Amino acid sequence: MRSYPSKIILFGEHSLLYGSEGLAIPGTKYCGRWKQGAGQHFGTDLFRLADYLTIHKDQFHNSIDVAAFLNDVENGWFFDSNIPVGYGAGSSGAYSAAIYDRYATILLNRTEQLKSDLALIESYFHGKSSGIDPLVSFSNRPFQLINGHFNSVEVCEENISRFHLVDTRIPRQGAAYIEMFKNKMKEKVFADKIHDTLIPAVSKAISATLGDNTEALRSAFFEISYFQLVWMPEFIPVTWIRNWEHRLSDPDGYFKLCGAGGGGFLLEYK
Repeated sequence: MRSYPSKIILFGEHSLLYGSEGLAIPGTKYCGRWKQGAGQHFGTDLFRLADYLTIHKDQFHNSIDVAAFLNDVENGWFFDSNIPVGYGAGSSGAYSAAIYDRYATILLNRTEQLKSDLALIESYFHGKSSGIDPLVSFSNRPFQLINGHFNSVEVCEENISRFHLVDTRIPRQGAAYIEMFKNKMKEKVFADKIHDTLIPAVSKAISATLGDNTEALRSAFFEISYFQLVWMPEFIPVTWIRNWEHRLSDPDGYFKLCGAGGGGFLLEYK
């Protein structure tokens, strides 16, 4: 049975909303798959989800076989996932990808249409979706986000091996931290720093990751880590601040946010 991976945004969290690039990859440690038997149903009412898919059927580029979905639910099929909820790792994205893959009548090849359909499914779980989480999970490929477009890219395996997820063991609601960032962007000094310092560092980090430039990647990752500590400390769990500061003086690796902040996973570069 096929598995659907989690999603990790390596670079571009928050700043994507303000013109920066982004880079998202599938995670290998956390994933979900269809399973039959007595299990947890992803904490959602699957019959209500079926109603949602029926109500919005005309908005899909493809057709979703809701009758087959309901039949499977009644026969004990469920989405079995170890992707932690509230961590920014794409738990709802993986589930949306699994639904589309199993119940869409014809799988689309055009990325924009596919992303649109996947976003519509994921919107059921937490409001408006960009579609990036389910797209990464569905395709099991890295995507670069640039100028509003999602481009499939190749990422050097050696570079990817240097990134590690660190569990803060603090679930959080990402929407609250996204709203906090939007409010901070109303402050001119902060907004200028984002545009003049953070966004260029993100671009350098993505370019270095795709171009296999280890030294440039280490330098850009340090810049982002330092920026987040100085300008966004409220997004870093208090219990991790001292460790974060210590790691900035450690040439073996640094931390940065992995998602909205406030908990969930941190991204470590070593």
